[in-house]
Amino acid sequence: MTVYTKWSTLSADEVIKMLQSSALKGLDTVTVLQNGKLYGKNVMSDGERTHFLSEIWKHLKSPLLLLLIIATIISYSLGETVNASIILFIILVSVGIDYFQDRDARNAAERLKQTVKNKTTVVRDGLIVEIFPEDIVVGDIVVLSAGKIAPADGRIIEAKDFFVNQSSLTGESFPAQKTAEIITGVAINLSDCSNIVFMGSSIISGMAHIIIIQTGVKTEFGKIAQQLAAPEIETEFSRGVKEFGFLIMKVTIVLVLAIFLINTVLKHNILESFMFSLAVAVGLTPELLPMIMAITMSKGSLHIAKKGVIVKKLSAIPNFGSMNILCIDKTGTITENKIQLIKNIDSYGKDSTSVLLLAYLNSYFQTAIKNPLDDAVIAFYNPDISAYIKKDEIPFDFIRKKMSVVVTYQNNNILICKGAPEEIFKACKMEDDLKKSAQTVYEHLSMEGFRVLAIATKATGTDEEFTKEDEIDMTLVGFVGFLDPPKADAFEVIAALKDIGVEVKIITGDNLLVTQHICTAIGLPIKGIIQSVEMDDLTDEVLQKKVINTTLFTRFTPEQKRRIILALQSQGQTVGFMGDGINDAPSLKAADIGISVNSATDVAKDAADIILTHKNLLVLKEGILEGRKTFGNTMKYILMGLSSNFGNMFSVAVATFFLPYIPMLPVQILLNNFLYDTSQIAIPSDLVDKEYTQSPKHWNLKMIYSYMYIFGITSSIFDLITFYLLFKVLGVNEAQLRTGWFMESLATQILVVFIIRTRDIPFVQSRPSKKLVISVFTCFIIGWGLPYLPLNNFLQFQPLPTKSLFYIIIIVVAYLCTAEIVKQFIYRYVLKDKLNLYEPIQKKT
Repeated sequence: MTVYTKWSTLSADEVIKMLQSSALKGLDTVTVLQNGKLYGKNVMSDGERTHFLSEIWKHLKSPLLLLLIIATIISYSLGETVNASIILFIILVSVGIDYFQDRDARNAAERLKQTVKNKTTVVRDGLIVEIFPEDIVVGDIVVLSAGKIAPADGRIIEAKDFFVNQSSLTGESFPAQKTAEIITGVAINLSDCSNIVFMGSSIISGMAHIIIIQTGVKTEFGKIAQQLAAPEIETEFSRGVKEFGFLIMKVTIVLVLAIFLINTVLKHNILESFMFSLAVAVGLTPELLPMIMAITMSKGSLHIAKKGVIVKKLSAIPNFGSMNILCIDKTGTITENKIQLIKNIDSYGKDSTSVLLLAYLNSYFQTAIKNPLDDAVIAFYNPDISAYIKKDEIPFDFIRKKMSVVVTYQNNNILICKGAPEEIFKACKMEDDLKKSAQTVYEHLSMEGFRVLAIATKATGTDEEFTKEDEIDMTLVGFVGFLDPPKADAFEVIAALKDIGVEVKIITGDNLLVTQHICTAIGLPIKGIIQSVEMDDLTDEVLQKKVINTTLFTRFTPEQKRRIILALQSQGQTVGFMGDGINDAPSLKAADIGISVNSATDVAKDAADIILTHKNLLVLKEGILEGRKTFGNTMKYILMGLSSNFGNMFSVAVATFFLPYIPMLPVQILLNNFLYDTSQIAIPSDLVDKEYTQSPKHWNLKMIYSYMYIFGITSSIFDLITFYLLFKVLGVNEAQLRTGWFMESLATQILVVFIIRTRDIPFVQSRPSKKLVISVFTCFIIGWGLPYLPLNNFLQFQPLPTKSLFYIIIIVVAYLCTAEIVKQFIYRYVLKDKLNLYEPIQKKT
């Protein structure tokens, strides 16, 4: 039930009385002021602007960013200004991007307001005046005519031949007929409110007087504006980044405290232990992650931009790859949003040119209302009608639901009537078998989703004037059927998305029969159906279970669409939504990935994350695959960084028990970290295995934990072997041990990327990009060359004996071979599934 039910079921006079207005004189000046204070003005204020600093703080609350801020402070305190400056730059870029994305969301609401800015005609103090929409108040009498836009929600007082386009709010393909008639039932949704005009609806034909019943944020249009101005809903990817940040924070705190306490107790040097622990903290922090993600996402956005996909928000790229459910609005998204005549058949269902000719004559000669159905008939057929002369017409009205023209052909007058089949049947003479056949044909067309008009004729006399009383005893000729056809590539798009693991669901404001027909046409299997009338009876818990196995959601309001999106997300699904109308804007914003088209309303484009510049929907697949590549490259950095860093820090914690000194100086740890990070800058350019992109990818902290612990401990084992050989077997001095571990640690950290980057055998079954190979080996050569350069004294390195260097090379090679075996073990026995490596993080409700 909608809030408009009470207004729809009251007569116009009762509504006018309730709102203390007058159909003839409108409101007086005093009442205008009173109603403005009582009901509020017709503006969509989104409240006071948040202070700039508050906005910035909101973006700094990410645990990963807080950790990076701490790392910056630590680096500065250790004198590592270059390293600290790099981290600070990354923080500023990340926060800046988030801030401007939020600003764009706020601007969407502002853009929505501008669509109803033209002046409006109202009746006040008995005079007809022009005022701005924001000056309208509840109770105002507004005059609407063709070409105008409704400035607020109003109950129709009187109307004549009144058609409005409210598709941007309701998703209906066809213009809605509006009258002042009372609705006897319950108005389930906006489409049922035939005597209510909604803000933002454009008037196609006719005229009407309405009394304003809702203004500003209380209108359906205003509710959408408020939802657009609301804070951004957390997406699946941002949720994963936050959870990952908390993971890093917890591991860092535990390891740093453990290392500090152990060193303090065993070495009895609090200051040195403190500085060493701080260096360890910086070493464990993946400070390049925001930059790696930004570069990877930028590269992906540039790639798909060439194919007509404009990315407004970089974070949309990995969300694109994680998406496993795509919800689409039907009208204008998978359909052309252009009504076409498809069927012209006789009463027995056979194609009939005569039916088409009669329909054309009726549409061509009528002058009262030129609606899209008439335009579709005229666009479809262009016969020579020079032999036909118009004699008269009987205009359409909502009671008869039909209209007629009278033409003269070869000195004979013919009345041609078209209208709702139910009404045409009543006015025709039909034998039982013909009536049964016609009813069957009509029902069959309706089940296929056609908008159907019946055509009937009658030979008339030589009267000078014809009236609706002449529309009797006619002969039924046949039917014309109309559809908003699917886009040419819709079938191919559905199949392509299915191949890469993306399920399509349709959420529309249109009716069930039409939507079912479209689904059949585009090859979309229907698992289940929910109609809007059912929504009020479904609790959130029941809905969350039901939406997974439902394909069609019909006659849905904007808020109901949004509720479906949130229900799917609560089940751990990564949801995309594609739409182009004002009514789609809340869903576009609520979805993990909002997709619109260049021909959409400005409001929809503002709310979307991604805009398709071409009508070719197949570029969706390209965008999704690019998103998965982005996610894959981001995950390479995370898995490699966590496993190697955790391993190193764990090695340090263990080494403090048997080494009489710390195994690496703070400056050496930071240098190691800097070279390691630099080697990974080329990860965004890396190739991604084809099989990886064939299914959706999600954050999975369990998988990250497994990699971190298993690979980390494996790395630590080889670190400890290094310590043992250098300290116990080879007996090197303090500086040489630190040098040896620096070289072993750097090599194992940066070379393991070639193993972790792919499920397959590196270089044999899966080749990395040339840029990644160059950056890794460049940093490797620099790192291993430092102990032998004049700079070694400053860094407190000392060249290793040949024998020690030989052992370290063997340890590195052995580690890489072991890492490959461990990786295969993880995929085969821990993760078990090659393609579905990542499971979604469920949204907390």
